[in-house]
Formats: sequence, C-alpha cells, structure tokens
Amino acid sequence: MVTEPIQITELSKYLEVAREKYDACMSRMDLPIQIDGENAVARFKYVKFDKNGQPKFKDLAECLADHITQYCFSVRRRQRAMSEADRNRLYREAKKLMRSYATSGEAGELLLYFLLEAVLEAPQLVAKMDLKTSTAMEIHGSDGIHMRWDDSANCMDIYFGEAKLYSNISKALDSAFESITSFHNNRQTDRELNIVTSHCKWADKKTKNIVLRYVDRLDPIDDCRFNHACLIGYDWKKYKKLNDNQRTTFLTNFIEDYSKDIPRLIKLLKRRFEKFEFCEFKFEIFFLPFRSVQEFRDEFTKAL
Repeated sequence: MVTEPIQITELSKYLEVAREKYDACMSRMDLPIQIDGENAVARFKYVKFDKNGQPKFKDLAECLADHITQYCFSVRRRQRAMSEADRNRLYREAKKLMRSYATSGEAGELLLYFLLEAVLEAPQLVAKMDLKTSTAMEIHGSDGIHMRWDDSANCMDIYFGEAKLYSNISKALDSAFESITSFHNNRQTDRELNIVTSHCKWADKKTKNIVLRYVDRLDPIDDCRFNHACLIGYDWKKYKKLNDNQRTTFLTNFIEDYSKDIPRLIKLLKRRFEKFEFCEFKFEIFFLPFRSVQEFRDEFTKAL
C-alpha cells in the first residue's frame, strides 16, 4: 500500500559544526544572489579581521583542524571512543587520513563541509574520509555528501560538494565545472547514493531508514532532489595592501572594494554556465577570497 511521504524536519540535531565557531571566523556580503537565468545562488563570504587588522585565516585553519574527527568518522565509530585516550587516538587516525603534500585539497574539502553545516544547515550524510584505505588515496566522486529538508518544496535536498582552491579564480571555476561535468558523464550519482546506502554517517536507525527511502530511486513515494554545493577559493590581490602604506585604506574600504568586485565574479560564473549542459541541477556557490590559498593550506597543515 502506498503511503504519504515521510518528512525529515529535525535535521539540525545532526549538525556538528557550531554556528558560533563560524561566526568567530567568517562573515558574508549582504544576502545570497540568485544568478539571472540560472538555477544557482551565489554566496559571497570573507574571513573576518581581528582587532589588529589581520584576517583570521590562521584561526579558521585551526577551527577546521578542530573538526577533523567529526568530518572523518561516522557517529558510530566516534561513540566507541569512550576514554580520553581513545579520543586522542581517533584524532591521530584522522590526521593520518589527511594528505600531507603542499597542494592537498583536504583544507578546501573540510572548509566546504564547515560552510554546508554552518550556513546551509545541511548535515554531512557520509563521512567519506572513513572509506580511505591509505593517506595518499584521493576521494572519488564528490568532495562531500550533505542533506537538508526543504519545507517550501516538501522535499529532501542532497548536496554533492565540490571544493576548489586556486590562486587564480578562473582556474578554480573551470576546475569545478569540469569536475561536475565528469561527475554526471560518469554517472557518479548512482555510486554516491550507493555509498549513502552502505555508509550512512548517523547511528540513529529510524532516521537512517527514512533517508534510505529517499535515496532509493525506485521508491514510489519518497524522492530527493540533487544539488551541487561549490566552494570557489582564490587569491585576491587587494590583500597585498595589508603589507604597504595602503593598509589603513584597505581595512576601511574592504567591504566596499569586495562589493565592487562581485559583478566581476558573477560574470565569470555566468560564463561557465553558458557552456554547461547539466543546468537542471540547483547550485549553491560559495565565493571566498584568500590572501593566499597556499598560505591557508600551509596554516591548516600546521594546525594538524
């Protein structure tokens, strides 16, 4: 007998990134912008400055490092760490899963996880790092799988993550769209849903069973909507003014300068959508300027 769809309306209890941690390090420019003619929303983030006028990239890197066990391991595995020694061991195991070479993508992937939980309130559905069999192993498919219930559409949204940190923003955007195109050409959606079925992060059996009904494409009632969540990190040359006699002016005019740059970022984004063939999917795109992407990666490595 066919029944009514089961709603999942209390997903906030599965969020593991505290909003106050996000608020301590990051902020945003105005409201998200709907991209004209596209099924996409752009969110313009920036790292806050401390009272000495230094952007808090180091603090953000350390905050991400503090979340690696939640990011890397399922709830069930973490619950087995009963003693302080067990928890310390789990943290060391999480550190070993992080690739240690200079251009590793883990910092961006963990930052996207941080944003999806803190901003979209979309909890992580699968701890993909827990599936790695060696430190050098790349995570296949998306950079993360998250979910959120949309009350207005009475629908469960699945977010496939794509994190790109490049010194050049055009290369970051190109790489993101190339990865997403390959994701669909290789029918990666089916594999990702199989991972959800086999490795759901949560220990709550009731909620997990409901989630599995939604990701079952042949269920007659429950279904889910696929989305892509992208982090586009890039070097912003205006940060160089922190190191010369324009420092005070830069700090005073930061919001204004960033606002003036937003039309350029939207134009770059729309240019990629013009050639993109999978426009039926919704996009949530986080833009984040860095003083230096490589400097941030190095800070994250030090924090570990």
